[in-house]
Amino acid sequence: MAPPPLQTAIVTGAGGFVGSTLVRSLREAHVRVVGIDSLERGFADSLDGDVPLVHGDVTHPDTVARALAQVGGRADAVFHLAALIQVGESVQQPARYLHANVVGTEAVAAACAQARVPALVLASSAAVLASDQGDRATLDETARIGPESPYGESKRRAEQVLAAHSAQTGLASVALRFFNVSGAHCGCAERHKPETHLIPLAIRSALGEVPPLRVFGTDWPTPDGTCLRDYVHMRDVVASLRAAAFWAIAASAGSHRVFHVGSGVGTSVRQVIGAVERVLGRPVPYIESPRRPGDIAALVADVGRLRAELGVHPACDLDQMVRDAWMAWLAQAGAHATVRGNRSSIDP
Repeated sequence: MAPPPLQTAIVTGAGGFVGSTLVRSLREAHVRVVGIDSLERGFADSLDGDVPLVHGDVTHPDTVARALAQVGGRADAVFHLAALIQVGESVQQPARYLHANVVGTEAVAAACAQARVPALVLASSAAVLASDQGDRATLDETARIGPESPYGESKRRAEQVLAAHSAQTGLASVALRFFNVSGAHCGCAERHKPETHLIPLAIRSALGEVPPLRVFGTDWPTPDGTCLRDYVHMRDVVASLRAAAFWAIAASAGSHRVFHVGSGVGTSVRQVIGAVERVLGRPVPYIESPRRPGDIAALVADVGRLRAELGVHPACDLDQMVRDAWMAWLAQAGAHATVRGNRSSIDP
């Protein structure tokens, strides 16, 4: 019997939301995993204590090599998730974002090519796409590229670096353009600092832990006037990462492919607020604010290629995404929640 195609893996950004979830999922499948994280934004305690963690910056050429040394110099796949991800911060610090996300990808790809790693999977972003897509309701992998932020530009260049390495070195690679990663899986909750994602912000606003949510624009050309985005469950994100690795392992040398990872369904800000209110049983206070520069009315994935080539069939159950995010938050706190007044308290 042939051995399974994925026995050892390295995950950069292992202390982050997606990274820690992927590590737990891989370990449940009996994959030997080594994590890499600078711990600038990630958390070491997101990983089980027996998961080896290389503390280092992926822009340094020897960081991936140190992780590879822990698996005998070779891994079946490397998942490159380490990145700076705050769009607003990228506007203030564009050079830093380009260095971390582009130079980091270059260093990881070079290390993989040198070690003859069969597969490299990059976490990219829908932020690489242009805001003006004409009358297209959903966006497939042929959609026009045109980042609106330094963060999006850094991911565009990271994709280019990866494709070039594949063509020049024979490294098989995949770039996954994530839309709005949501929910929770394997017990891992979002811990971004600062938090900018809508669902955890709406939950915390409902609990009175942060100021009222700000809704940027209520006059968009959408059914309820608020922006439409594509929220994809973390469970489907992890399934896409693993399927991408299997695709690259089986592909011919030098193969490179891009996939959009979303649910294929547009969900408005008001719909998210409604789901949080249903799940938590309390209102979400919010303030209607003017549109933000650079925002667009709708950003929804066409996931036909994801379904056809990777066999991943995302489901969009908004209430379940909110429920899973909420339950993971409670589990992370190691407690049961009771709501008193306008605040949430944790009973140990």
